[in-house]
Amino acid sequence: MIPLSDNINRALERLERVYFSDAGRTVELEPGELLIGQGQRTRRMYRIMEGSMISYREEDNEASEHMPAESEGRRHELFRADAGSFVCVQSFFSRAFRSNTSLYALEKTRLAYIDDTTPIVEQYEYGNFAQQFLPVAIHELAARNDRIFGRAAEREEAMRLLQRSEMAALLGQLSAGIAHELNNAVGVISRRTEFMADTLRTILEAQDKLNAQLFLKGYEDTTFLSASDLRPTVRHYERDLGMSQEAAKVLAHIAPTEAEYKKLSWRFVRNVKRNYRIWEMGHDLRDLQMASNHATGIVRAVKQMGAPSSSREPGVDVVQTVKDALHLLHNKLKHVTLSTEFKPLPTITADKSELMQIWTNIVQNAYDALTLDKTAEPRISVSTGIFHAEGVSLLPEEYVTVTISNNGPRIPQEHIEKIFQPNFTTKKQGLDFGLGLGLSIVRRIVDSYKGSIGLTSTDEETTFTINLPTTKIHGND
Repeated sequence: MIPLSDNINRALERLERVYFSDAGRTVELEPGELLIGQGQRTRRMYRIMEGSMISYREEDNEASEHMPAESEGRRHELFRADAGSFVCVQSFFSRAFRSNTSLYALEKTRLAYIDDTTPIVEQYEYGNFAQQFLPVAIHELAARNDRIFGRAAEREEAMRLLQRSEMAALLGQLSAGIAHELNNAVGVISRRTEFMADTLRTILEAQDKLNAQLFLKGYEDTTFLSASDLRPTVRHYERDLGMSQEAAKVLAHIAPTEAEYKKLSWRFVRNVKRNYRIWEMGHDLRDLQMASNHATGIVRAVKQMGAPSSSREPGVDVVQTVKDALHLLHNKLKHVTLSTEFKPLPTITADKSELMQIWTNIVQNAYDALTLDKTAEPRISVSTGIFHAEGVSLLPEEYVTVTISNNGPRIPQEHIEKIFQPNFTTKKQGLDFGLGLGLSIVRRIVDSYKGSIGLTSTDEETTFTINLPTTKIHGND
């Protein structure tokens, strides 16, 4: 709203006192009531004393060979006017006496008016009526334009968000299609890898028990030891057992400590020295199987995120949706220490893609906070559990709980109160993608499940706690 200057205030007071104070020249309207229709004749100019008005440009829609006629013409909002504003100014001063818009009351409204029969009081100190009204009209026009530009900016921003949403929806559909094709290919790799591993093991067991044992140790190896961890042991085996570097590395994987080495028979160690590549073959097939499983998880996550929202169905495994979300963010989570503690949960009635949207938004925000803050030794922890509500009738008594924490910067209390509002973000550099609506969407989804979401933040840790109800209700058996 453009503030009124002292000069304009004085002019308004004079005009109201001289021309708009006659109790017999007032009109009262109910909300939605029409004051004057577009194209109708009016010899009046109105001042809004109480309430507010809205102006529409009406368009007739006639039938054509390309478009059938609509039952009602389209309306385009031109401006809104509050108490103190004037309407029908143009038609009055131009002496056209015909309204070029339709004016409706937005609420209970009272207007005072003058018409072409109103005696014009010439006050030469201030000029004639038109001269007195000119600064008021200019201010009114400026204020009206300010409101119009503001609404235009709002519509432009809404259109931008809509375009981004449409783009995201299209990308989701394309992703789902690509994921379907990839899933078929990854499935073939996974099945063939398992078949090759089983076949090789059968062949080796028939030929040489030691080679079969060596293959299994490679295929079933789930430990991770870095090259720096293994280097002293590798050198020890090279020097003391006369092994090649490649064979010593294999033996170091099998027996990384002296105690584990002593458990091996000399015949097996000698077999490692000769046939270490059999262990490597099993280990490579293990890596191939793990990569296939990981790819399958990512493809499943992409399909669920990209699919159009489905109806909520019973039997949804919340823990699996959390795992799928972490699969989707795997590439980023490689740069942080991720710890998980998944306790078994009862299934709930839900839409898998909605749940994944909750987890991915919160974990993504945690990763962004750690990255932008350049947190030393960044950590994210995810856990699941059960929460029991007590003493609240007619509400679910059992909730599945997902807790997501990170050791990033503390969120100030004043931000915690706003963080679930649309377009609010604490990230000065912004996200890789998105509309600034992530946590607002999370809150909306959680609320739609009649669940709750809590946020606590200290200098040591920031934690989101999401509770979603099971179908168990107080008072039900």
